[in-house]
Amino acid sequence: MTSDIEHLTQTVRKDPTLKLNSLMGMIFRPEGLRDSFERLAGNKAPGVDGVRKDDYRDGLEGKISDLSDRLRRTGYRPQPSRRTYIPKANGGRRPLGIPAFEDRIVQDRLSQVLQAIYEPEFLDCSYGFRPGRSAHAALRKVAEIITMERTQFVVEADIKGFFDSVSHDWIVRFLEHRISDDRFVRTLQRFLKAGVMEDGAVHASEEGTPQGGLVSPCLANVYLHYVLDLWFEKRFAPTCTSKARLVRYADDFVACFSNESDARRFLSELTERLGQFDLEVEPTKTQLIRFGTKAAQRSYLDRLKRPATFSFLGFTHFVTKGRKGGFLVGRKTDRKRVRKKLKELNVKMASLRVKGAQAMVTYAQQHLRGHVNYYAVSGNLMAVKGYYYYLCRILHKWLNRRSQRKSLDWKRFNAIFVKGGVLPRPRLIHDLYTFPGFVRR
Repeated sequence: MTSDIEHLTQTVRKDPTLKLNSLMGMIFRPEGLRDSFERLAGNKAPGVDGVRKDDYRDGLEGKISDLSDRLRRTGYRPQPSRRTYIPKANGGRRPLGIPAFEDRIVQDRLSQVLQAIYEPEFLDCSYGFRPGRSAHAALRKVAEIITMERTQFVVEADIKGFFDSVSHDWIVRFLEHRISDDRFVRTLQRFLKAGVMEDGAVHASEEGTPQGGLVSPCLANVYLHYVLDLWFEKRFAPTCTSKARLVRYADDFVACFSNESDARRFLSELTERLGQFDLEVEPTKTQLIRFGTKAAQRSYLDRLKRPATFSFLGFTHFVTKGRKGGFLVGRKTDRKRVRKKLKELNVKMASLRVKGAQAMVTYAQQHLRGHVNYYAVSGNLMAVKGYYYYLCRILHKWLNRRSQRKSLDWKRFNAIFVKGGVLPRPRLIHDLYTFPGFVRR
């Protein structure tokens, strides 16, 4: 972190109500732009300019100086993001906007400044895209609340097309609560309105902030901080008859309640609250369920096979018991995600045949390592081992499709890839039951 960002962070922490009016200097300072250039990864897909990090490095000092000058005189104009799509677990496609490389540099700088301003202000219920916080920390917090605070009802919710629905007018109004530097806000607005390029045509952006932009996550957190977090913690929760807690990661969130009437009122008022800011809940991903220490007993009385489950951050959460019969929040990799990832892996392996066996093995190692690093959490090791098994089958199949005769039988495959340690074996990475007051039983 550069010294000016550190100084801004210290200033904001001393006076969280301070309104800031001299921020643009930190954006166009050449040292800061050079620092952002070095921070960016060199293997990212290029934007509409086709420029990668190695390309931009040629004549770097001159380019940084020119960029600094354009930012100083507000002559900088972001290019449209390149629109691409990635498949979603439900069969749909998620749009991504890939910025031009020079825009990445400016967005990184803007993001650092915004984080320095808002990080002290964000509430503890917010976990997404924040330094020192992660999806696993959010999962651990959900388990802690349900286990230790006698939760009996859970509202699982998702905002419909959030990144495409963010109101530009509202985000500017939220930013102006803390920022009075017109040039800084104007630069952010230019990124919001830069549009996207798809099939050679540029489409203007009247709302939304493209997923894929470096500044988008921070803007999303600012938006939901005012729309959801503050409303829940300062206005809704104090009016509940019992304890109410919220855990949010980006636009996915879970609300936990001890009283059913509070949970139903939240679900009703949430729709109205989001509607005031041009947002709406995704009905297929929003539900109220009985979930907690009494859920198993209640489901038996209601003649149900088992208590209801909910999904959060790629895991299906369910009611289970510990070794000695105590209540436990169980987690298992969401089935839709498993099927989606295995299909994508199968297609990728087929495309890598022409590049040779080493390319296929290298990709399988990277893919498996990423899967294990995220999904190898307490109680989910069997599901991770199951994924490991199917990955081995896919790799074995496509290694043998490189020629007309089957050259690699299972005995040799196991000796090389399994027992030989070529593929990383599944092991527990994240213990999500390590929170205050919990006794493993």
